[in-house]
Amino acid sequence: LSHFLYIYSKMTASPLSPHLQIHKPVLTMIFSITNRIAGIIFAISLPFLALWIGSSFYSPTLFKFISSVFNFPIIKIIFVLWFFALNHHLLNGIKYFFWSFAKGMELNQVYLISYVILSINIIMTIFFIWYIFV
Repeated sequence: LSHFLYIYSKMTASPLSPHLQIHKPVLTMIFSITNRIAGIIFAISLPFLALWIGSSFYSPTLFKFISSVFNFPIIKIIFVLWFFALNHHLLNGIKYFFWSFAKGMELNQVYLISYVILSINIIMTIFFIWYIFV
């Protein structure tokens, strides 16, 4: 048992390979991680979006109920965050599409494109907030 504990303590003392906690967060790393998180959020939300849109054709009462739920302020805030995640994933997808053709791969261009994506996303989200709250 003591031999097992010794081996276990050596294995858990330090990671076998470098991981995220030893790297300084840079913009490209943050965008990559948040792009994956945004994709997961969007994928999880698709059945609910399909239910809402599908209910408009098949069950008008369910559609009215879901639409009334969307009018609660907390749900609108969640919807704004969802919209931000969707835009983030979409705009980064366009960036990765251009990267597939080795366009915009220089470091100064990568940072410029990332800041442009963030700016466009914020502007689109502000318009969306104005649309659903006004």
